[in-house]
Amino acid sequence: MNCSPEWNEYLVKELVPWLRTRYRITADARRIVVAGYSLGGLAAACAAVAHPDVFGAVIAQSGSFYRAPPGQEPEWVARHLARSPRLPIHFIITIGRFETAAIPSRDPSMLTASRHLRDVLDAKGYASDYRELSSGHEHVAWRAALGDALRVALGH
Repeated sequence: MNCSPEWNEYLVKELVPWLRTRYRITADARRIVVAGYSLGGLAAACAAVAHPDVFGAVIAQSGSFYRAPPGQEPEWVARHLARSPRLPIHFIITIGRFETAAIPSRDPSMLTASRHLRDVLDAKGYASDYRELSSGHEHVAWRAALGDALRVALGH
């Protein structure tokens, strides 16, 4: 799921259409949220960047934004967004203040990479909501923050 085009295509061509046949899901991308935590947070952001016509909001909790697709530089999402025209995506990012450990063979830390992405989003004029939690890389923190993130993503 590390920014995998195959995963993005699965979401857009199989999962979302399947969901639409079973539930009343809008076609308005501004009301469709893709979410994940850790590597799933990175995958969610990559899916929205690849398909802003389908996903209008991203919730990335402790997203692995220090990572990159094979052959790309670290922090690919931030670098890609910095070089590209602004997309109609609302980013909701939460990260733990204690996610500061350097990843083996990768820099920067998850916290630093999230801060870099926040700065790029701000500079490019993206709708974004960035929150640092008093936590580490923990399920309990993600669970506690998810409700607020969904309210922000859906404008409630």
